[in-house]
Amino acid sequence: MERLGQGSSINHKKIVKTMKKTNTINLGGIIFHVDEDAFTQLQNYLNAIRSYFSKSDGQEEIIADIESRIAEIFQEKKISIITIAQVDDVIAIMGKPEDYGDGEHDEKNTEPFVKEKRTRKIFRHPYDKILGGVCGGLGAYFNMDPVLFRLGFLLTMFIGGFGFFVYLILWVIAPLADRASDHLEMHGEPVTAGTIGWAVASKIEDTVTNEYNQSMVRKILAGIGTIFGFFIEVLKRIFIVLGKIIKPLIGIIFLILGFVATLELSFFIIASFSGIEHEFHGFQEMTNTFDSILVHFPLHQIFVFLGLILFIGIPLFQMIYLGIRMIFNMAKQSSAVKSSLLGMWVVGLILTIFFGIYGITYFSDHSRIEEMATLENVKSDTLKIFLTVHDNFYWDERHLNIVETEDGEHKLLSNVEMDVARSYDSQYHLKILKRASARTFRDAKGYAKDISYHYYLDSGQLNLDQYFEISSDDPYQRQSVDLTLFVPTGKSIYLDESLKYFIYDIKNTTNTHDYKMVGHNWTMGDDGLFNEFFEKRISRNNTKNDNAILKLMDLEFLDTDDIKNIDIHKSDNGNTITVKTQDGKTFVKKTKEGVRIPVEALEKLEIDINLF
Repeated sequence: MERLGQGSSINHKKIVKTMKKTNTINLGGIIFHVDEDAFTQLQNYLNAIRSYFSKSDGQEEIIADIESRIAEIFQEKKISIITIAQVDDVIAIMGKPEDYGDGEHDEKNTEPFVKEKRTRKIFRHPYDKILGGVCGGLGAYFNMDPVLFRLGFLLTMFIGGFGFFVYLILWVIAPLADRASDHLEMHGEPVTAGTIGWAVASKIEDTVTNEYNQSMVRKILAGIGTIFGFFIEVLKRIFIVLGKIIKPLIGIIFLILGFVATLELSFFIIASFSGIEHEFHGFQEMTNTFDSILVHFPLHQIFVFLGLILFIGIPLFQMIYLGIRMIFNMAKQSSAVKSSLLGMWVVGLILTIFFGIYGITYFSDHSRIEEMATLENVKSDTLKIFLTVHDNFYWDERHLNIVETEDGEHKLLSNVEMDVARSYDSQYHLKILKRASARTFRDAKGYAKDISYHYYLDSGQLNLDQYFEISSDDPYQRQSVDLTLFVPTGKSIYLDESLKYFIYDIKNTTNTHDYKMVGHNWTMGDDGLFNEFFEKRISRNNTKNDNAILKLMDLEFLDTDDIKNIDIHKSDNGNTITVKTQDGKTFVKKTKEGVRIPVEALEKLEIDINLF
């Protein structure tokens, strides 16, 4: 195998024959398979190029850049064997030596290259630079004076300093235009054999000119930039090495996440299609809502699932593919595959948006029906409240549970909550508020009317169902039941332990949480429910705090006016506490930290350490 175009001649004996009339060549460090006719023509072309630039400064650099550019063109064609047609295309793009004229970069040079329009790329300028060449590269890219960018970055140093970080980022990600082809792409020039020769000549001239014309300050800054550039290159290489190590790990993560998400999507679709009962927290409500929308959706449900599969499944497929590609260094997808997947994803997006808009409007209207019942048979002053036991419902369940009765005529839903309020007369009352949502108020009202809730009153005991009934023909329309038990002033209720997750935000004078209210009697007062146990507990805590302040007053540690500003802290090791006022006044041993009191004195002060 021979590096085509390097050296004075090509030794055909060194060419490895890989197949009949096909040669393997190394061009610009890349291996290509070329048929015999194309090889001969390409060899003659490169020999002519070499002959033309034989007397030019930087001949080796010119030939190397030309080879690299030809290799890039061949790679862009994505063909397995290069034929004479592809070589002709390359010659048409790069131009023939007879078209270069005397080597000047004039209109005669550029006329054959109009076919290849080049877009500008951002590089760091190797010559027009102060530190890293970022501003010089930006000036070439935008065809503006680099001084403007330098002033802009300098000004941002005094406004938050974000420009410094932008400069560093550009320094890291923008490559240095160290090749002639890079220099041409930086200015948007066509990359041809003639322009490459001109660029190399200009590069040599600019190097000599800059060497003599640079001021001492600029040389110092350039030296600093070279040092920084060295460290940045070292860091880039370290990150590249780390990237090669981390890349497979990231691929494995993508692979696992993709497969897990795919399984979840598959389970959701299968569950929605088949109606499988599932008990995951919140999952049943989601699937029932989804099923309810599907029943009334104007398109067949297959279109909805197709849209979801395309909209969610294609990104998941790409995630899995990316994970596999990062692990096994697979080739990238072709443009045709990417375009097809993008088109299918857009179709899925449109179907999903249509379904989403319909779903939002499906629950847009609401209705509520209120029923009030008087509990007349309560003979005692304390009403005990319990939950009715049911095989399919449990008192510690907090999520929506929907089950069908054995006869198949009704559905039971667990979306029930209870609150407590003060009665407006001397009797107990139970308000039952039924709610439902639908596309129209009329439909919502009909679904709310179909709700049936039961309770059982036996003397001084009230048994509440933790579910309500709807017709099996009714879909899930976010039906719910809110109960409010009205308790007369001076009378009490006992909340059984089974109500721990059934009651919701019951107001009481001690601000006791719902889950702590169960298992106790609560009496209705003018300010709401209260319990003597919790009242005494809060009073005892307040008394401890008051005693602590009073003892401090008795010992004249603080003036009475300063009591409101007291600040007491226990040290980390627990050996001392510090007493201090906001204005810094102290009346015992004065230190920078305040007043230090030994732990032994706590008993005399009657202050519990837990208070601090």
